[in-house]
Order: sequence, then structure tokens, then C-alpha cells
Amino acid sequence: MLFLAFGLNYLGMTALCLAMSRHHKAVLNSAPSSARTRGLRVVGALLLALAMALNIIELTADMGIITGLLQLMLAGLAVGLLMAWRSRWVLPLGGLLPLGGLLALLA
Repeated sequence: MLFLAFGLNYLGMTALCLAMSRHHKAVLNSAPSSARTRGLRVVGALLLALAMALNIIELTADMGIITGLLQLMLAGLAVGLLMAWRSRWVLPLGGLLPLGGLLALLA
């Protein structure tokens, strides 16, 4: 469940990153509308909250919060480095990490 939570953190940070006009243009070659920006912000915040809830369910509350914040930091670092290095890889990884976490949970 922790790998799934990390994947959701990565996906949430990607959504928050794409809510910014500069990053949206770099990845999708178009400027986001104001409705899309608001939607990406809401989806990003919900994904981060869901990932924190998964960490708290899997671990106790104190360790879940610490682990969730650590995963949030690592996901933000991964998104930031990928945006600087290979911005086209951000979206495929956003789909693969939660899918890999879900498969690991089912296995």
C-alpha cells in the first residue's frame, strides 16, 4: 500500500505541476484554461490527501504522517527533476507508478 501511496503522491504533484501555465505548456504544448487549472489543483490536492490517508491506514497515525510527508517530498523531487530533465516522461510515469502500486497491492 505504501508504493500505491507514493504513486498517488507523484500523480498529485504532477497535477499540481501541470496547473502552472509554464509547466503545462512544456508538457502538453498548450496553455491551460482557468477551469482546467482549478480542476488540476483540486485533483492534485485530493490525490495528496488520499495518499496521506493510505499511509495513515497502513501505518499508525504518527508514522503514517511522517512517511506521507517523506513520500510527498520525494515525489515533488522526482517531478521537479523530470520537468527539468525530460518533461515528456512526467505523464507516462504518472500513470505507471499508481498502476504499479495497485498491482503490488493485489499481488
